[in-house]
Amino acid sequence: MQETTENILESIVTNDPKPITEVLAGLLAFLKALLPSFLMSAFIFVIGMALIKILMRFVKRALKKSNIDPTAASFLKSLISVTLYILVAIIILTVLNVPMTSIIAVISTAGLAIGLALQDSLANVAGGFWIMFSKPLKVGDLVKFDDITGTVKEVGILQTKLILGDDTAVYIPNGKVADAVIVNYSAQSMRRLDLEIGISYDDDAEAAKSLILALIEAHPLAADEPAPLVRIGGFGDNAVLLHVRVWTQNDNYWTLYYDMHEDIKAAFDAHGISFPYPQRDVHVHHVK
Repeated sequence: MQETTENILESIVTNDPKPITEVLAGLLAFLKALLPSFLMSAFIFVIGMALIKILMRFVKRALKKSNIDPTAASFLKSLISVTLYILVAIIILTVLNVPMTSIIAVISTAGLAIGLALQDSLANVAGGFWIMFSKPLKVGDLVKFDDITGTVKEVGILQTKLILGDDTAVYIPNGKVADAVIVNYSAQSMRRLDLEIGISYDDDAEAAKSLILALIEAHPLAADEPAPLVRIGGFGDNAVLLHVRVWTQNDNYWTLYYDMHEDIKAAFDAHGISFPYPQRDVHVHHVK
């Protein structure tokens, strides 16, 4: 068997090289036929990448000049960029004479496989669309997700970036943002400051209320409308609880918050109104 094989190979190489010549000629003809398509594909790739960069610059300028929300602008830039790259890939496959039915079949199969493998990522993309259209938050808003409170820095196609009070960056998947209970502190221009002040049962509650109201009226950041409110709101174990409600512009909330605490402490000290501390009455019974 080995001798027969060697004889055949020797015959092909030495006596009849025609089969090898035909194979090489066919291969060269095939490559020659594909060469224009490959060159055109390379040309389209280079031009396509350059055009995408130019178009994205134009899109960025157009979005910057428009009145579109920064959150939607960030999301749209990501979406347009991905769409353009996919379009260039489809054009290149078409130039290479790949049938459109095959392209659609490959895209469908790949889409199904990717969808099964990247369910969470697709949920994040859907969450990004939900954020863009329903607008529960936007760039610059102070929001709270569960136990995380921060300012929205960017809403991408997959995740939302928050900056915390200490400048720490937190990235939350858009899918979780869409499913979370969102508290948006910046949704309205005005915000109400709620304080609970405890005074001793021996102090004059009406005098304390008058002092707090006077402090509110004198503070430049406290709003006149809606009208502030200072009322007895409860009776604790060691204190009468005064509830203070005062409105202010959203940007001035924390300034007013700290000012009111400091002003109330100074005013109460000056007028002899005390802040009670926990205490217990102990009764000792002597048993004979």
